[in-house]
Amino acid sequence: LTGLRTNECTGAKWREIDVNKRLWTVPKERMKKGVEHRIPLSDQAMELLTTLFEQRTNEYIFPSPSIENRGISNGTMDALLKREGYKPYTVHGFRSTFRDYITEKTNTAWRTGEEALAHKLADKAEAAYQRGDLLEKRIVLMQTWSDYCYQTTAKVIQLSRAN
Repeated sequence: LTGLRTNECTGAKWREIDVNKRLWTVPKERMKKGVEHRIPLSDQAMELLTTLFEQRTNEYIFPSPSIENRGISNGTMDALLKREGYKPYTVHGFRSTFRDYITEKTNTAWRTGEEALAHKLADKAEAAYQRGDLLEKRIVLMQTWSDYCYQTTAKVIQLSRAN
């Protein structure tokens, strides 16, 4: 629901969430491009976070079940896919699916999608002039993405289980 990379999620702490602004701010230390990233939180993301907050055991949103006061490991998500029989698929594939959704199902500008994915602009001259994070546009995008993920009329393709 956020389009974040695995390590950006596994290290998430409750203090990064601003419930009133419905915003998750990932510190630059956990971001691939080394720049703080703000993620608008959809209704569905807020509902999930509310449930997780009620069950919290430490400062991590996704706490490790075996190591005290730590988040889950980066391999946890891959292990879950493997355990559930989806071995050929990767967690990074969820980000790819998000990008495909943006391009194929919306009229969202390419730059807005890239900002949602926290991608660095390749053109240094363009990057020098593009200093905003397009938050207002991404609020709309993240809600439409969440609605798409949660809709019951979506065409869902059953993934075959790996042997």
